[in-house]
Amino acid sequence: MHSTKRIFVATDFSESSDEALRQAHQISVISSAKIAVCHVLPDLLSINTLFPQRTESAVVQAASIEAKVRDVLASQVARCLPRAEVEMLVTQGTDYAAIVQSAENWAADLIVVGNAGRSGISSHLGRVAELVTRHAHCATLVARPTTSRGVVLVATDLSDPAMPAVAAGAEQARLRGANLVVMHAIDFASVAVSLEEIAIDLMKSSSSWNLDSEVRKLIEENLKKALVRCEAKGETMVVQGSAASAIVRCADELDAQLLVIGTRGRTGLTRLLLGSVAERVARTAACPVLAVRLAH
Repeated sequence: MHSTKRIFVATDFSESSDEALRQAHQISVISSAKIAVCHVLPDLLSINTLFPQRTESAVVQAASIEAKVRDVLASQVARCLPRAEVEMLVTQGTDYAAIVQSAENWAADLIVVGNAGRSGISSHLGRVAELVTRHAHCATLVARPTTSRGVVLVATDLSDPAMPAVAAGAEQARLRGANLVVMHAIDFASVAVSLEEIAIDLMKSSSSWNLDSEVRKLIEENLKKALVRCEAKGETMVVQGSAASAIVRCADELDAQLLVIGTRGRTGLTRLLLGSVAERVARTAACPVLAVRLAH
């Protein structure tokens, strides 16, 4: 993953957004990145489409509201990003869609959005964070408060396109002075079915052959190769269970300060598996989650 140079922060003026700003600032200090902060208003003009005669008044009112919002935005930036040079944007539209589009127009290479945390899974802000993670053109950091100085945990599916997530995790571990752990979650029941024909031939040649053990060994080897390819040092882990829940459980057990996971595509079949896992992880993890956009 290339060094972050343009950070786009979405804010709704909540405490979670304050945390997003603080974490964006920490990254910008390390990487000398530019920061833009954006707040999305409802499309105030479209509200009056049924009453065209009110359009002129609506324009004036929308301008007044936007000016007041800019003042609030400036106050938040001054509080959370003291002495930082920040570009402030106020736009209108559907929250997550406007965030994604504005970030792409601004050529962001990282979007930072707050999340209410595990206790706020059903919150509106949490839903916005999930949708931004799904549709963004670049990496997305779902920021949550953390006092942990634990590991940086990378969850990978071991495919070649997933390597940017491993590289991003290695870079984050280096910048934070943290230990790196690269993991893969596997449902052995599914693997046993998918490898059934191969396993039958192998088991004929060795009565002591154990599928679970051999699969774990193979995955461990590939995780170590991934670290070598990224020129990184770290530990490897293979855990059992449904991917999203196993990844979140592992992050809890390791007291991770950051969880890095890859996500593919904005829509369509290419994002159904890994994409949906990344979204569930971003929604339910207790620590900040960096979702790295992978190649198709």
